[in-house]
Amino acid sequence: MTPGRHEKQALLAPREIDSSNAVNGKHSRRTRAQRGAIRVILQVLLPCFFLCAVALYCAFNLLGDDNDDEDPTSQTSLETCAWATLQSSIPLLSVAPIERAEFLARQHRLASALAEAGVDAFVAEPSASSAYYANISASFELSERPFLMLVGADGGFAYLVPQFETGRIAGLDMVFDGAKVIAWAEEESPYDALARETKFTKVMVDEHARYMIAAGLQAAGVAVVPMSETVQALRAVKTGAEIAILKGINAFTLNLIRSLQKCIVLGVTQETVLSSAQALFSRAGVGEGFWAIVLFGDQASAPHGGKYGKTLRDGEFVLIDIGSSLHGYGSDVTRTILPSGAKVSSHLTGIWETVKLAQSAGFDRMWPNETCSEVDAASRDVVAKAGYGPYYPHRLGHGLGLEMHEHPYLNGANSEKLKVGEVATNEPGIYVTTEQAGEVGKTTGFGVRLEDPILVTEKGGVPLTGRRALSPYDP
Repeated sequence: MTPGRHEKQALLAPREIDSSNAVNGKHSRRTRAQRGAIRVILQVLLPCFFLCAVALYCAFNLLGDDNDDEDPTSQTSLETCAWATLQSSIPLLSVAPIERAEFLARQHRLASALAEAGVDAFVAEPSASSAYYANISASFELSERPFLMLVGADGGFAYLVPQFETGRIAGLDMVFDGAKVIAWAEEESPYDALARETKFTKVMVDEHARYMIAAGLQAAGVAVVPMSETVQALRAVKTGAEIAILKGINAFTLNLIRSLQKCIVLGVTQETVLSSAQALFSRAGVGEGFWAIVLFGDQASAPHGGKYGKTLRDGEFVLIDIGSSLHGYGSDVTRTILPSGAKVSSHLTGIWETVKLAQSAGFDRMWPNETCSEVDAASRDVVAKAGYGPYYPHRLGHGLGLEMHEHPYLNGANSEKLKVGEVATNEPGIYVTTEQAGEVGKTTGFGVRLEDPILVTEKGGVPLTGRRALSPYDP
């Protein structure tokens, strides 16, 4: 019997169900495969992609850093380049500090000078003088509460200190052979305490002491006299140990300038050269010193500096006046230089040569018994004959030691005679501002200075830098 329509549906139903199950099975298998693929992507490929991205990011950053380092106008490049040459000069700094015996000998010489002057003692606040006689650092902070070093005419040593500061002061590396400690309470006058404990009636006060010190002593009944030339001379004449330190740090400073000169390029800024120089001192393990100047072109027309932010251009000099310190003793060296390959006008070259001749003229007069004014005049005459007398506005030089500026001073009014063992800078210069340039037939200002600390010996002057400049390319 032929089946009816409903019967056909009944007969077909099982087949349709089987077909549906087959399709669902294939879909299930496909879904599992997709899930597996997704897991592979999530577990393997994505981490790989992430790591690759990180690697690329780092690589690009490293390339960027390399590009910065390769920029010859950057501080990193300049410092790295200069250090490659300068590091061989480190042995110059291997000089011993001042020994205890020398400090004590200085105190005895001072005591003799005080006895001759008819005073009871020498009084100094923390300063170059206290550093010289007792290794009391000039960096000690001054306040309204006086801390005083006292060296007696009998050779005795004492110091006046606030009572609550006795422990801290005792921790300083002072040098003495027995000391009397005068501790004063907050409710009393420190000067009355000093007068009571010492019985001093007349003292010599250090040239750097504040007015309040002299006034306080006088109010306590102690007569005060200023620092004598004899006592000034004690620190001005250097010992062998001091000269060795000054030679080491000044020769190193010149070599630092020479190292920079080989690496400076057009486009660098004044601040970059200055920062590089200071970083090189720090890298060598010495202090930044008293002074640091880097000036380009017309900015050098102001002897101690003009505006910041100037970039070096062709046709401009670079003036570097910089120093450091070793065991408290300073360096002070100036060179006016040109980077390798750079050029300036014949006029500026002539100015440089004139300054060199002026320095030589002063150097040739730095003998014992020559007066400071005569040495200054010899240098100044050269500049005046070249027609630039009005543009040499400062003295020829100053003493150098524990202070950047100390006795003797080489100026036209100083009749003091040079002594064997004294050290003074020899630093003539010519400076013409842009406003003055028309007076010398030019349109742009300029400045040139050369400086070397000179030791006075029986045989004449000796540059503590080791040598004076030969040319802007050979400083």
